This record gives sequence, structure tokens and C-alpha cells, in this order.
Amino acid sequence: MKKIVFGFDDEFYLPQAELKQLKENYMNQFQFVELMNDTIPEGVSIEDAVAFIGGPSSELLQKMPHLRWLQLPSAGANHFARHPDLANDVILTNSSGVFGVLGAEHTIAMVLALTRELPLYVRQTERHLWKLSDHCLQIDGSTVAIIGYGDIGSEIAHRLKAFGARILAVKRTAGKVPKDADAVFDLSKFTDVLNASDFVINVLPLTKETEQLFNAAHFNSMKKGTIFINVGRGGTVDENALIEAVESGRVGGAALDVTAQEPLPKESRLWELPNVLITSHSLGAGPGKYKKRTDLIRRNLKKFSNGQQLENSVDRSIGY
Repeated sequence: MKKIVFGFDDEFYLPQAELKQLKENYMNQFQFVELMNDTIPEGVSIEDAVAFIGGPSSELLQKMPHLRWLQLPSAGANHFARHPDLANDVILTNSSGVFGVLGAEHTIAMVLALTRELPLYVRQTERHLWKLSDHCLQIDGSTVAIIGYGDIGSEIAHRLKAFGARILAVKRTAGKVPKDADAVFDLSKFTDVLNASDFVINVLPLTKETEQLFNAAHFNSMKKGTIFINVGRGGTVDENALIEAVESGRVGGAALDVTAQEPLPKESRLWELPNVLITSHSLGAGPGKYKKRTDLIRRNLKKFSNGQQLENSVDRSIGY
């Protein structure tokens, strides 16, 4: 019998009751195999696996020559889109749609923290220092660029709109102005959008097109004092250029949920900058994702078993 392998870890798992129900639903079609932290149970072979749900290592991929479908627990798919051990005919799906609300709430927290100088007050609290900052920003009436207007980007816009912000959306293809945006642009207008914005929120995936897109030239095109938020992928930012932009005041503050290398090395200068907030790739943390992700897996399993088109298929040529 063909196997479907679940690759669980500390972050990705399914409730036992749900897993039991899935096994019962497909007992005549598939045998389910559970791995924890890439460890194959003794005496178990995954050579005849046709689907893997999780984020497999290269070693695991090499042991599944008949794989037809890989369902990722994450929204980002750049690591697997051109993975040398993932055959070109394997359907790759991600968990887009699972993290929108969590991602938006996390981003709003970052925006508010920098707008209201909260990192400064945290440091002053630790020193028992009562002192009013003379520098504060305001979201109401500001212009916010959201670079990457997918699930998370649109949810961010929806919330910032309630704060009174003007939203500029940047997408791969501009087209019709999306919901909650005031205008939409493609990357050919990227510099103009940066120059017009008080806040720049990067929600881009990492692709050949977006790698180190935020470079020195683009940071220099921002207004002096612009707030920069990165909740996309660390590799889309030239971190040396960002450090220089923060130190020069071109970027007034930065909040980074992601970095080029994770964990961020202890020797990175980003740790030392007083107006940089680092949140350790925690955007996806929270209870809301579990049901949404489980529901997505359940729907895609049903479609896979029926030979139907799967949800959230990744275009492997562009990486998302």
C-alpha cells in the first residue's frame, strides 16, 4: 500500500484525534507513517511514499523516489522550489492562508512598538529611568508601503487602514487596486513607492527576483526616518546596507522578524542598534494557525486521494 508520511517536529504536528480520523478515512488507500524530527521508526521504509506532509531533509527526500506531492507546513517555499533532491514533477504546496491573521497582528505590534518608542521605554524600565522621549511617530495620516500583498500583506493593510493609514500595495503584477489599498504598483515603481512612504513593510518571498532587493540604493531612496519592517524573508534584504541606513538615520528604526542567517549570529551589529527590534522569526507563533493548517491538510489529502488539483500549489519556477 502507498504511504503518506507526516514529518512532525516541535512546531508542526496534528492532534492525535485528527490523525486517527485521517487514518480511518484513508485506511483502504494509504498507509500513514509518522516521523518526529526526521527520524524514521526502526523497521519502517518510506521508499514507497507518494506524499510527504512536513518539511523533509535532503536525506529524507532521497529516500522517497516515488514522491508525487510535498505539502509544506510553512507559507514560505523558497527552500524547496528548486531543491536538487525534489524531482521536478513533484507537486509542491504550501500553507499560504494559515498565517495571515497571526502575521498581521505581529506586524502591527512591531509598527506600534517603533511608532511609540517602546524599545526605548523597555530599556529605561530596566534602568529604573523615568524620561519622556521627544521623538514619536503617528500611523494616522501616514503612508504605508506593503511590499508583497498576499495573505499576510492584505491582512496587514486591513488593520492599518483602521488606524487611518494610506496604503500603497506593491505586487508582482499591479492590476486592479486590491481591497484596503489606496493604490497598487509593480516593482517597476518600487523606488517611487519607497520615496513616498513613512513606513515600509516587506512581506516578500525569497526568489531570484527579490534576493537582496532592499539594497543600499533602495534604502537611500527612502524618506529620512522611514520605519522599515521585515516579515518576509531575510534574504530579500542586504543587511549591511540596512545597518548603514539605520546608523545614518535614513531608516529611523527597523523591526525584523527574519534575517538572512537564522538564528542571527551573536556578532551581528543588528543586535547592537538601539532602534532595531528583532523578534526571532516568531510571526507564526499563536493558536490560530493549528486549526487552519489542519483544515488545509485535510482538504488537500481528500483532493490528492481523488486526483484533483491541490490548493496552494507553488509555481516552482518563481518560488511561490
